[in-house]
Amino acid sequence: MLTVSTDPAHSLGDAFRATLTAEPTRIPTRRGTLLAAEIAAVPALGRWSGDHRRALREIAARGTYLDEQDVERFLDLALPGADELMAWLEIDRLARSMGKNAQCDEVVVDAAPTAHTLRLLAMPEALRQLAGVLDRMQERHRLMAERFGGAWRPDDSDALIASLETQGREIEERLRDPQRSALFWVMLPEALSLAETLDALARLDEAGLPVREVIVNRVAGEGRGRDDQWRAEAAVIREIEEKLGDRGLRFLPEEEKEPRGKEALRRIARHLRAPARTLITPYPLLSQPPPLHRERRGMKKHPSKASPTNFSLFSRRTGGRLGEEGRGDEGPAWLDDLAPPTLRLLFFGGKGGVGKTTCAAAAALALAGLRPEARILLLSTDPAHSVADVLEVPLGDDERAVPGAPSGLRARELDSGRAFAAWRERHGQEVGEAVEAFASGQGGGVGDLLDLTPPGLDELIALATLLDAVEGDFDLVIVDTAPTGHALRLLEMPELALSWDHYLLSLLLKYREAVGLGELAAELVELSRSLKRLDALLRDPERARFVAVTRAAELPRRETVRLLEALRKLAIAVPAVIVNAVSPGHAGRLAFGRCDIIKAPAVYPPPRGVRRLAKWAETWELTWKQAAQ
Repeated sequence: MLTVSTDPAHSLGDAFRATLTAEPTRIPTRRGTLLAAEIAAVPALGRWSGDHRRALREIAARGTYLDEQDVERFLDLALPGADELMAWLEIDRLARSMGKNAQCDEVVVDAAPTAHTLRLLAMPEALRQLAGVLDRMQERHRLMAERFGGAWRPDDSDALIASLETQGREIEERLRDPQRSALFWVMLPEALSLAETLDALARLDEAGLPVREVIVNRVAGEGRGRDDQWRAEAAVIREIEEKLGDRGLRFLPEEEKEPRGKEALRRIARHLRAPARTLITPYPLLSQPPPLHRERRGMKKHPSKASPTNFSLFSRRTGGRLGEEGRGDEGPAWLDDLAPPTLRLLFFGGKGGVGKTTCAAAAALALAGLRPEARILLLSTDPAHSVADVLEVPLGDDERAVPGAPSGLRARELDSGRAFAAWRERHGQEVGEAVEAFASGQGGGVGDLLDLTPPGLDELIALATLLDAVEGDFDLVIVDTAPTGHALRLLEMPELALSWDHYLLSLLLKYREAVGLGELAAELVELSRSLKRLDALLRDPERARFVAVTRAAELPRRETVRLLEALRKLAIAVPAVIVNAVSPGHAGRLAFGRCDIIKAPAVYPPPRGVRRLAKWAETWELTWKQAAQ
């Protein structure tokens, strides 16, 4: 058996207590063979393109007017969002290479959080589309060979195209075959997790990828946690039974210690072998289960009926816009650590399930209450949005006021697909004309590239949105990012986008007699300037900061340490780490280098809605300052 992690922020090795690499590592077991690997997308893409460089070079040379130097520069460019694109190719490669030395009967995939798992499952179709584009670029060569040589003989380029198409088709067929593939969805007994699960399952059903079983993990149960905890949990479980009762359900108990290592994982495995729909720690019937206070985005509650919220703790007596000095003594101490008056961008990120969205929303409310005249945007760039569910207000891909919150606060959930469609509507024709000008003849088909959803779409659109927001009317943009790996991908995007911008601009200048410069060249020049400004902004600690959110458990702690190291290499300031859902009396030492530590206490049910979020933020505690080190 081969276990593979496709999450850019890997935790598989942490769970096994083993050091894993991109190549299979043997995990000692009592019987059988178990190997594990953590896919590294960038090296995998480099290896794949290196193996097929000659064929790719031939296709580009035959399908475009680009010279050899331009083709080589193109092949050397980093591809934004290569994680999902390469995942299936790497899984196939690893399974085949493992088969040379050991029997590979089964592959278990530890996927990234929700949105990027959905994109991973859609990637086989993207492989087939890519094969189609390359095939149309190759078509001119076939026609020329038949016209002047009398026959066309397939070569390495055709073999590569056929391989991509075959792999995409076989993976699609395998995923849809219940005899060969099974999809298990893991969630927590929390309202936000249920909301995200319902959205994801609807998408998977629509795509024809049924989920065999929903696993509800970390169920505390009566007598194992605080009374308010298990009562809130029981209410969610009742709703899970109501909404997902027609699916296979399994409930796993919360371990006293986070399960790491083979023995602990074997305990989990025993529960997984038990019959489904078994609640390990059953709840007694509650005569009046507590309400969840959960409303979906389509709710009909009118904003005018929203309850007013008391922001007296965060109010500033002197008023004033963001950037003015002097705030009085009424704001909590942690606000200064997170957001000085000069700040323009404040990111919240961390491992999936640690509560980064809840913390981002609470901090946005606190800052908006403290700075009533400032214009603040709470922006979700996570494709699996939860901001609307946390705030309990309807949101969309536009900036909306938050009923009950300070008037300066706006919130938005970015829809990257809609934004990309709008971009194509505005610029598709001029980009298509420029691209087609590089195609060598009628059969080039390079313009079909516009029909592909580009890898890294979410981060590309988020990047453009950040540019618009920070250069627009907002004083401060608070960003609820996707989980760790894809948050880092967003922060790396300016440099990657700048390299592509320079490459495209150099092509327009080099081939200007054939292509013409037009408006596209001017837009590329302006984009280059904007990207440089954003890159400089991200690396200015007075104007941009990243707050890491974690929990007091070993796997989140280890991922947070790696996140902080990656942010250090990117020269992005981290003023503090928020340790979320800290239980009363927690005595464990929490330290992350020279970052301040802010404790956010556990409350049940987890805070939702403007009023509860604001009250919860009042209880955050700055427990350790780097100046005290």
